[in-house]
Amino acid sequence: MEARVAKLEDFADETRERLARIETRLEETATKADVEALRVEMHKGFADIIKWMVGLAVVISATAITVITFVLNNAVPKTPPATPQPPIIVYPQPATVAPAARP
Repeated sequence: MEARVAKLEDFADETRERLARIETRLEETATKADVEALRVEMHKGFADIIKWMVGLAVVISATAITVITFVLNNAVPKTPPATPQPPIIVYPQPATVAPAARP
């Protein structure tokens, strides 16, 4: 009987140690509130990133359009318009009569 009681006492000591380790792990694990807070924080972070990306895309697009417009407007040097040529007037010439053929 003494042997059985000694085994039970050893088993109780081991169980107590295991229970203490389990409780230590439970204190370190996240609770539902912790997970929910993390989820909310991540959602807010994603929304902020999306806002920044859209804003950045708009600014880059506007800058690109401005630069392209400036380059295309100034790529070819502007020459002053040439003086217009006077109009060409064609005067009708009187028809010449060919001499009649001789037989």
